[in-house]
Order: sequence, then C-alpha cells, then structure tokens
Amino acid sequence: MKPKTPTVDATALRTRGHVVRVMSTEERSADMREFGKEIRKDKATAVAFLQRAGILDETGSLAEIYRAS
Repeated sequence: MKPKTPTVDATALRTRGHVVRVMSTEERSADMREFGKEIRKDKATAVAFLQRAGILDETGSLAEIYRAS
C-alpha cells in the first residue's frame, strides 16, 4: 500500500489539549476535495461515511428524516 502524503501544508496548534489544524481557504478546499476522493474509493467506505453522518441508517437505507413521506 502506498503511504499517504499530506496534500496541504497546515499549521498545527495545540489548544486546550487538542491539536488544531489551521488552514487557508484554499488549503481547506483542497483537503475537502481529497477527503471526498477517499470516501468515494469504494462503496463500503462511502456507506460507512454516510452512516457516520446520519444520512444512512445502520442497515444502509436512507435515514428516516431524509425519506419522502
């Protein structure tokens, strides 16, 4: 497996015990595009993301709040 390389240069700050990545608008946009590519690599990864986001339920069906009446 190919090692991941960061797609953006970000400044890491430590705030209240947490590391916070500070990025410019362009860096944030590039990071979000890269993440989108990652989650679309295969169906299982996409479904897992949509479940964590609450869009799909645990069975992989559309969550009730998004279903048509």
